[in-house]
Amino acid sequence: MMKVSGDFYVKCKNCGYVTLVEADNLDYDTSVYERSMGEEIEYDFRGEICCEGCHSWIDFNIRGYEYPAGAFNFSDCDCNGGDFVDEPVAEMDYQFDEYYCDEAYDEYEKAEVLLEYHREKIKKMSPREFEFFVADIFEKLGFSVKITQATRDGGRDIVATKSSPIPYTLIVECKHWGEKHKVDVSVVRSVYGVQMATQANQSVVVTSSKFTRDARKFAEEQKTLMTLWDIDDLLELIMR
Repeated sequence: MMKVSGDFYVKCKNCGYVTLVEADNLDYDTSVYERSMGEEIEYDFRGEICCEGCHSWIDFNIRGYEYPAGAFNFSDCDCNGGDFVDEPVAEMDYQFDEYYCDEAYDEYEKAEVLLEYHREKIKKMSPREFEFFVADIFEKLGFSVKITQATRDGGRDIVATKSSPIPYTLIVECKHWGEKHKVDVSVVRSVYGVQMATQANQSVVVTSSKFTRDARKFAEEQKTLMTLWDIDDLLELIMR
């Protein structure tokens, strides 16, 4: 499970009064999403305080994501009516036994180093290099791929096809964005529109970042017609 790393301060936007928030007093909800490597668990720690300086209300959320189950993925937060003095973060609350396997832990550390190497390599790609990188993954999955012109892709950077056992076409849109720039639902809807217009069997949106909750919800509503790959899905594919 996850926890907020420690107590933090919130500064009122209205009067500047600073309030201490004790992490242990925060309530939280969890949401579970099915992903390619199993369950992703979102922890949403939330709180509300009344400023002692001007009596205005301030609410905030700290979110932590566990993916795959048992492993920390990332954390983010927001505050309405105030600002965090230092941004709080959610972290894994590991409960280790007194005796654990050193060898298994060493293997875990090696895997983490390798994952971080590939993550940084993807981040440093240009958008065009990212398209070729994604196209190579689809080729390894048995598709014939065509990369569209850089400036005239019509909402599809890659067209991937298979002829056996039945003709199958999917369109792929690549978004090489920074880790704090999530792909929102407008992008996903646009790609789905191109898929319907071209009568492709499936569409895939691939990003070096993450997707918003609304984007994932929209894709899930399309069932098998649409798939989203974020940075973690890419890392899983290249680590196989």
